[in-house]
Amino acid sequence: MSNKITIFAIKFSYITKMGILEFCNSVPDCRNEKNRLYTASELVFITLVSVLCGSDTWGDVELFCRSQFDYFKKRLPNLKGVPSHDTLNRFFSVLDTSWFESAFRSWVADLCDGISGVVAIDGKAVCRNPESKSNSVKNRLYMVSAWASENGICLGQEKVDSKSNEITALPKLIEALDLEGCIVTIDAIGCQKSIAKAIRKAGADYLLCAKKNQKNLRNIVAALVMEEHKKDGMCKWCEQEDEGHGRKEWRECVCVDFERLVPYFLEGWTDLRTLARVTEKRRLTDGTVTEDTRYYITSLPEDPKLILKASRRHWSVENELHWRMDVAFREDYSRKKDNAAINFSAICKIALMKLKECKLKVGLASKRKMCGWDERTRDMVLGIA
Repeated sequence: MSNKITIFAIKFSYITKMGILEFCNSVPDCRNEKNRLYTASELVFITLVSVLCGSDTWGDVELFCRSQFDYFKKRLPNLKGVPSHDTLNRFFSVLDTSWFESAFRSWVADLCDGISGVVAIDGKAVCRNPESKSNSVKNRLYMVSAWASENGICLGQEKVDSKSNEITALPKLIEALDLEGCIVTIDAIGCQKSIAKAIRKAGADYLLCAKKNQKNLRNIVAALVMEEHKKDGMCKWCEQEDEGHGRKEWRECVCVDFERLVPYFLEGWTDLRTLARVTEKRRLTDGTVTEDTRYYITSLPEDPKLILKASRRHWSVENELHWRMDVAFREDYSRKKDNAAINFSAICKIALMKLKECKLKVGLASKRKMCGWDERTRDMVLGIA
């Protein structure tokens, strides 16, 4: 497993078994022992609890610790005071992002036995560059995350190098995770021969979307699917209809067996078995109709229901992870940088997983508030007796 991958495979039962304090104690401390006032476990625990309760910045963490000092003192008997926002920032800035991996590895080994279905991989900016007035892609820290859609768990993340793009980060993340038997979905930029090869090497199937950024590939897939669709009995298809959230939706998936086609059209794609076209139409309450057509290449068999379901599950990484990180944790507005930003993102993902497992019948933002207001709710979410 790569030393550059930070693993976040977290499940409530496994964290409960280990205990959140034991987890914090497992994080190594790389600082010089001179003038060290707070232990690594104290800083990690204070930050994790504070983020769980609504803190979004180092200043917030300091203020929350100050207001809840008696709470922290009960659980950290040797705590000498309230760490400043500068102390927290310095600690997480020097904490190598790969060190979280060693703390999570035992949980990953157990959890990966239960991972199945779609693993959606997608990239996202986790913060702005505080030293730049520009908000361009080059001035933002990007991370690629893997999301197990059936389990609702973030499996891992990989930093995108500032001089590169997601294509170089994707193989590292795929190699680091146990994806045996899963269906890996990647949108747009991940539709590369090297990515498909890496996924198959990991023992998983791929479902890759060919978009307009790969115009030639998209046109070839579109033409082949259309040609085969015109022939009676030469392709499989399915359609679905449902209604909800003030709109009606119709979806169709058309699949073509790649083995029946002339192979030189798409050479070099590892274990390519099926080409697919997914069409979605939506009618809103005001009568507006929208239509979207996407084309896929996949190592899955010619099964339109399976491919349609997998293509829909891909968007869970946007709706259940990225959207929540932006709306609930304000990740996109963060001004942290480098290791501090990556490590804080890890803390936020741990807090997100804990809050998702909580059975309170309220929204995520309300759960964070309730944790901040009530110690019993806080300890229940954390799994502290």
